[in-house]
Amino acid sequence: MKSFLIAISFFAVSPIHVREQVGGDQEQVRNIAPDDSFPQWSHDGKKVAFTSDRDGDPEIYVMQADGSNPVRLTHASGRDAHPYFSRDGRRIVFQSPRANGKDTNIYVMNSDGSNVVQRTHLKGFAGVPVYSPDEKFIVFQWRESNDFKDDAKWRICMMDADGGNFRVITPGKANDQVPTWSPNGERLMFYSDRTGKNQLYTMKRDGGEVRWLAVTEFNDNAGSWSPDEKKIAFTSDRDGNSELYVMDVDGKNLRRLTHTSANERAGFWSPDGKRLVFASDGDGPSRIFVINADGSGLVQLTGNSK
Repeated sequence: MKSFLIAISFFAVSPIHVREQVGGDQEQVRNIAPDDSFPQWSHDGKKVAFTSDRDGDPEIYVMQADGSNPVRLTHASGRDAHPYFSRDGRRIVFQSPRANGKDTNIYVMNSDGSNVVQRTHLKGFAGVPVYSPDEKFIVFQWRESNDFKDDAKWRICMMDADGGNFRVITPGKANDQVPTWSPNGERLMFYSDRTGKNQLYTMKRDGGEVRWLAVTEFNDNAGSWSPDEKKIAFTSDRDGNSELYVMDVDGKNLRRLTHTSANERAGFWSPDGKRLVFASDGDGPSRIFVINADGSGLVQLTGNSK
């Protein structure tokens, strides 16, 4: 098993204090380490946006790319998550149930957290939004129900960046999730369980010309293109638990980057294509890491106490 030197992060995170009823009028206070998840680079490579419940409720934060100086941007009840920077770094698109506490929709705000604007007004759950490279469109996933025990399917949807011209671009016969854009803006990557296992696919942005990237018997999830469009990063359980992998766009030259007992989640490339940022959770809370594209230099950015 490959070993890594994990660097100490640059700031401390305090535990969350949770009050629990234990009988009658008695309460106990339990300390829970916070979860940090859904990291995403700014396009200049200087910052990472992410979701954390370190202040008691899942909110959007931004930190420097080395893990320092985390700043909370949102202040609303409910789970604000999946932030994504516009290319010019002036805006962040994200998901939130803040309108009614039930339906999750897509919002846009300035990169300092000001001027929050709701872009969708859908019933159910709309999330994981991503700007197109030209910033004219936002693509995201949506299911019409908040009851995750029913048979409603995730579908890939698109709208203009101002919220207009909403359209559904996958048929809804299977769960199609976590769309990402090719750097040239011509295709979308997503994963789907249409074969019974989660597999990676690409399609034209109108939903046509669907291509199955790698035919496997495992679950391959959350793919993203490298900036030069030559490689794809994704997570897979092909070696047991969920680990981070990189392969060529034709499915060749597969390389496993992480070797841990935790579950790695959704790696995203740095703008220079040299590193990937991802979240990892095992038996404990989720933490954010960066790793070189060759699997070396694993560095923990959040969650260290000292």
